[in-house]
Amino acid sequence: MRFWTTMMAALLVAGAAHAADGPAPDPKADIAMPQANWLFVVTADSASIDGKTLTLKGVSPQIVMFSDRPERLTGDASTAGFISYWTGGKGDFQRDPPNATLSTTVNGKVVVAVVELTAPKLDGDTLTYSYRVLGDTKPEAGADASLFIDWWVGAGGGGCWRGPYGGLHCRPRW
Repeated sequence: MRFWTTMMAALLVAGAAHAADGPAPDPKADIAMPQANWLFVVTADSASIDGKTLTLKGVSPQIVMFSDRPERLTGDASTAGFISYWTGGKGDFQRDPPNATLSTTVNGKVVVAVVELTAPKLDGDTLTYSYRVLGDTKPEAGADASLFIDWWVGAGGGGCWRGPYGGLHCRPRW
């Protein structure tokens, strides 16, 4: 399961690299964004750790999102919109901070740490979180940072459209 989740996230990141710059869905084909258990992927050039602060530099302007079975939806949203929505909605992350897995490359090796995220701040392409370690491994500064943020139940408004293979791709209206 972990392998397939990682593979799905990697494919989504690669496939949606320019989704924010791409055409908006055709309003006539707009389908209301269904409620789902969304997972999020934030990518950055590097990560640094200072005490209880995680700083991602060179953050992508959009995040990739996907849902687990049975929906198997894909989506994308602006990173700025995602951070602004952090404190909004019925089940927001402010009241229920998400778990996340931070993956970085350190001296040619992948280091993975599980953390709880709070207090996000976005300044240009630098994204900062407060964090608390949840696993046995502490996060390490490194390159090629990927942050996999656990599920959020909700839609936040927005729309979906059918992709070329029939699946729904969604974009929240954050």
